[in-house]
Amino acid sequence: MRTPGPLVLDTLVWLVFAVLFVGAALLVKVAAALLVVLIVLALLLGLVLRALRKRRARRPGTRHPRSRHPR
Repeated sequence: MRTPGPLVLDTLVWLVFAVLFVGAALLVKVAAALLVVLIVLALLLGLVLRALRKRRARRPGTRHPRSRHPR
C-alpha cells in the first residue's frame, strides 16, 4: 500500500496541471476575443474614413485649403 506522501504529491501535481490547463484555455479565449474586437474596430474605422472621404468629395463649391487667396 502506498503512503499518503506520494499520493498527496500526485494530487498536487494533477491540481497544478488542471489549473495551468484551464488558465491557458482562458488566455486563448481572451486573445481570440481581443482579436475579434480589433478586427471590428479596424472595419469600423475603415467605414468611417470612407464616409468622411465621400462627404468631403461631395461638397460643392469647396476649394482646396491652400487656394483661399487666388492670384
